[in-house]
Amino acid sequence: MKKIGLVGGLGPASTIEYYRGLTEKCKTGQGTPAYPEIVIDSVNMNEHVCALQNGDYEKLGDLLLKSLQNLKAAGAEVAAITANTEHIIWDMVSERFPLPVVSIVDAAADEIKRRGYQRILILGTEFTMKSGLYEAALKKNGLTAVVPTEKDIVAIGKLIYPNLENGIVIPEDKCRIIELAETYISDCDADAVLLGCTELPLAITPGDISVPTLNTTELHINEIYAKAQQDE
Repeated sequence: MKKIGLVGGLGPASTIEYYRGLTEKCKTGQGTPAYPEIVIDSVNMNEHVCALQNGDYEKLGDLLLKSLQNLKAAGAEVAAITANTEHIIWDMVSERFPLPVVSIVDAAADEIKRRGYQRILILGTEFTMKSGLYEAALKKNGLTAVVPTEKDIVAIGKLIYPNLENGIVIPEDKCRIIELAETYISDCDADAVLLGCTELPLAITPGDISVPTLNTTELHINEIYAKAQQDE
């Protein structure tokens, strides 16, 4: 199995979920106690957030490339960025990646298509929801992305950052996210909800919402594991 590299710290809580998920996936997949080789480059999230807020995508790209170079230097053979938001600059920098990187957006879009959903409500950070990231990915497959209004995008963003981003689940915030999701499910006939922030699954679990939810963290972990096993 290839050595896995993770660009972590985006935020810290979801990085823990990636480590735990990949370890459990490996143990289950091997059928015997087995543990993957994982190296994590935990970045300063504040630097990334500042670059996003300033619209400085060149700076953000440089930060990501530096982290990926660190992972390669540490022996990683396949890597992943443990956040949805950072993928908004994927097309700008992917040709410069120093090693293979697994896309969370591709993993999610492939699974949505496989399951046959047609209208998917996108929940995530303000940056992700405003970027058109998932609209473009779903449109390629003939699917429709339902995106909240500007007002609700801001509201959802505040429910994610800073508390949920740091692994703090506020019950009232969880209820508000569910309430907003149900409104769009009813008004826009969404048949699934994409948890397009790797911290959202810390609050929203299967059964919380009236339609199926897609956990992008879990889908990403599955794809990372599959890519790490290739050519072995």
